[in-house]
Amino acid sequence: MDKNVSFALDDISLIKTVIDRTQKDFSKISFFFIWIGIINGIAAIIEQLMYYFRNEYGYGFGAVHLLGIGYYWFRILGYAFIFFYYLRKIKSSSNDISNGMLKIWGIVLIGSYALLFLYMYLIPSGNDDRINTLWKCRELIEILPVIFALFMTGILAQKRIITVVTAIYSVLFFVLFLSMKQVSFGTIGGSGTLVSVSSITIRVVMIFGMIALGIFLKMGAQNHGHKYNTRSISDEA
Repeated sequence: MDKNVSFALDDISLIKTVIDRTQKDFSKISFFFIWIGIINGIAAIIEQLMYYFRNEYGYGFGAVHLLGIGYYWFRILGYAFIFFYYLRKIKSSSNDISNGMLKIWGIVLIGSYALLFLYMYLIPSGNDDRINTLWKCRELIEILPVIFALFMTGILAQKRIITVVTAIYSVLFFVLFLSMKQVSFGTIGGSGTLVSVSSITIRVVMIFGMIALGIFLKMGAQNHGHKYNTRSISDEA
């Protein structure tokens, strides 16, 4: 009987060790999500500067084109740098779950953005309803892979709240996307332009959502040790 109890305690201890190590690795990559949010925040500033110069000096001003291109390149290069930095960092822990999660996000962020570049290049020039619809559909290329990655993060991290919040946002996004509602955007220094409300939610998710996700995973890892304590069981044995 004592031998069986000892084996059971060893198994519990092993499970606890694996879970603790996984949660610590989640803590390591939590800053990956925070940096993704920071990158998108800086990109948003670049975008607003572009609209400012466009409102003040017109489309022909050199800084407008430079900032417009820089907005996209800053994001994809920032994604690539942060991904490879944390991929190298997490490999040393030899944790397949965290490594797999990071690779999913790398494929989603870098791959979807590369596809977005190709999509925008292939869209014909013009300003009719057909072209405008094609431009609006680029939102799907940007956000659908992110929604998928958020669901996978909730599953791998075993955090139901991530899955629930992602599901709620998914419904909200598609409602707003299909509603075609628009708001003024980039109004600093002028009238700006009209953008869809659904595209605004993408910006919110990629800035504040990513930072919140990173903080949540970091806090979850710090509090995790209090949830798996086998000391009282071993003491009773």
